[in-house]
Amino acid sequence: MSLSIAHGIDIVDTEHFRGVLERHPEFVTKIFTDSEQEFCDSCADPIPHYAARFAAKEATLKALGLGITPLGVDAKLLAIEVVRDGTRPGLELTGKPARIAAERGVVSQAISLSHDGAQALASVVFLREVTG
Repeated sequence: MSLSIAHGIDIVDTEHFRGVLERHPEFVTKIFTDSEQEFCDSCADPIPHYAARFAAKEATLKALGLGITPLGVDAKLLAIEVVRDGTRPGLELTGKPARIAAERGVVSQAISLSHDGAQALASVVFLREVTG
């Protein structure tokens, strides 16, 4: 057995994302869990926090070797939740992302979120056990 790393990174233009959410407010409930919404809405300007979490969901899909496809986009995004462990973000995977992570031997994860001005960024790293 050996270990390997899978990495995904994504960047979101916060003002573009703000416009999308203003035009399609229903996206918030289709993309973000209740606890993600509660956290973001508690911030003075929720949009950078939503944008960073959206970037984290995309980065997670990339690290899993997936992408956003027409096959259940909303369901996959809701199955990836950014959680808080004290002051540090973490990921909670359910459904298809959790199954794929288990199939690919993911044993540990690290996530970093950042937002500054017009951009929000997320980086996701999975440590995987590889057999063979």
